[in-house]
Amino acid sequence: MIEISIQDTTATATTPITVLDWNFTLTSFEMFLLGAATAAGVLIGLAMVSGGMRRSVAKRRRMREERLAERDRVSRLESEKRDLEQQLVDRDHNGVDDRDETRPVDRVEDSDRLVAGGRHSRRDDAF
Repeated sequence: MIEISIQDTTATATTPITVLDWNFTLTSFEMFLLGAATAAGVLIGLAMVSGGMRRSVAKRRRMREERLAERDRVSRLESEKRDLEQQLVDRDHNGVDDRDETRPVDRVEDSDRLVAGGRHSRRDDAF
């Protein structure tokens, strides 16, 4: 609780202020300085809030532009993929999809397996 009372009994008016059971007696000039410091603190706080809001708006705008650019890039890649698939289908200019006509490659069984330890021959002196 803050209590302020002004008593103008002398040439230099003093103002007793009570803040949370603490008593202060301030002159008019000290009261002016206290008000100026409070106003400066409020202005600094408002400047910080508005600066943060400006940065967050700029960040959201940048993220939105990046997201749109990514969508455009994906759309362009999908279009290129469709074009390449169409070129693959029309490669022989006969309109036949040649992808189904390809034969699987015959696998050659080899004793050399690509698993851990299978690539190297076993030695008798190994553990």
